[in-house]
Amino acid sequence: MKNLLLMRHATAAEKTFGQTDFDREITLFGQRKAGEAGLWLKSQSLVPELVLCSSAVRTRMTLESLLEQIPQRVPVQLERTIYYGAEAELLELLHGVEDSVDTVLLLGHNPTISFFASALAHEEVAFNPATIAHLHFTGYSWENLRAGTCKLHYLYQE
Repeated sequence: MKNLLLMRHATAAEKTFGQTDFDREITLFGQRKAGEAGLWLKSQSLVPELVLCSSAVRTRMTLESLLEQIPQRVPVQLERTIYYGAEAELLELLHGVEDSVDTVLLLGHNPTISFFASALAHEEVAFNPATIAHLHFTGYSWENLRAGTCKLHYLYQE
């Protein structure tokens, strides 16, 4: 069985004048919540073997705070597609994951991450900032990941 961890970035600061949405940072509260999410992953023995992270500033900051709580190095791929893409692009990214990887964390944005989790689990999954949906995928190959092929195991949110 494979573990798919879908996470929404932590609480983001408001845009400042002239700043793009892509460049928004997370708040101090968001940094704390992302760190707590990292502690939760560690306590559940759900350290990802690969992280696919949106290249937006707020997702990278969320990931940095989360990974500070995890003792080992985790390979990270920054993917601009996660910021701009829809569920089909997220699915395509996951189809490219090596089958030897059993636990993947995909860190992105709402509403796409909610729609994606809901489609995979075939039930409504709502994401607040720094929420992690732990999905079980019973397939042997990430290429077989499709809508309805996962079961929501746990929804971590504060």
